Amino acid sequence: MCVHVHLATGLPAGVLTWVDRQDVHTLVYADATLARSGQLTAAGRAAVDTGLAAVTGQTLATAGPCPLRLAS
Repeated sequence: MCVHVHLATGLPAGVLTWVDRQDVHTLVYADATLARSGQLTAAGRAAVDTGLAAVTGQTLATAGPCPLRLAS
């Protein structure tokens, strides 16, 4: 299953990532503070991986990015 990460602002207090598993792909909303210049930092990748592992059992490396047609 592919993963698409959206950088988000306004997540509830204390929430750094929100994982939304869907039939075709998984969406991850990551707090924008976990990124620099639009790219996840090492801490951001770790936070996303932790959230993904808890919900899907995968990481960014094992799940892979979504094709462009699924990313929107």
